Amino acid sequence: MRDGSLDDVVAAWMGRVVEEHAGRTPGESDALVYFTILKAAAEGLLEAHAQWKPPTDYRALVGAMLTIVHEGLGALEEGGDLEPEWPKPEFETLLADSEGPPQPPEGKHARYWESHSWRKDFYTAFSRWFWDMKDYAIPAGRRKMDFLWDVGEVWIATGASALVQYAEDDRPRWKAVADMLRECADLVERDGLRSLPWGRWGRYKPANHEPKA
Repeated sequence: MRDGSLDDVVAAWMGRVVEEHAGRTPGESDALVYFTILKAAAEGLLEAHAQWKPPTDYRALVGAMLTIVHEGLGALEEGGDLEPEWPKPEFETLLADSEGPPQPPEGKHARYWESHSWRKDFYTAFSRWFWDMKDYAIPAGRRKMDFLWDVGEVWIATGASALVQYAEDDRPRWKAVADMLRECADLVERDGLRSLPWGRWGRYKPANHEPKA
């Protein structure tokens, strides 16, 4: 049962990634996915320490995780040629080298943010998170699609309220947000967002796509 905690969100995300790769060279594919997640998590940890200086020291936790992996792989080898002295990262050096201003993710150069690419990526990620919310329908005692309808309303309201959160009496900002919602509503009514250039269909369908009669 999901509980909405941070661990829950991470577990749901990891489960979705592994599920998408299921069946592609079973075993090897899953292992590669998990390794990639571990690598990305380690890089994210360094970036978080460099940018935000969190008070929690994760060195001991990472060290314990590496020990589990090392001992687990060693047990699977059953006396194979696995190096007994597996080198561990120099955590002090890694974190020290990560000091300084945050850098754009590797491969995400300026054009990434200037085009629709980042919007497509965000859209895909948010879409997955949204569909994951259907798991809350069971404890809520609702049909999944009925529950997701209400969740959609909450998401829309959340985005709008965040954009006007610091505009307590800023009517131009209120109007700008309202206009954005109206424009999105017009697209939904016209073609179900098929013409949204960075949406689900926008990357595959031409902008002048007409809905079926």
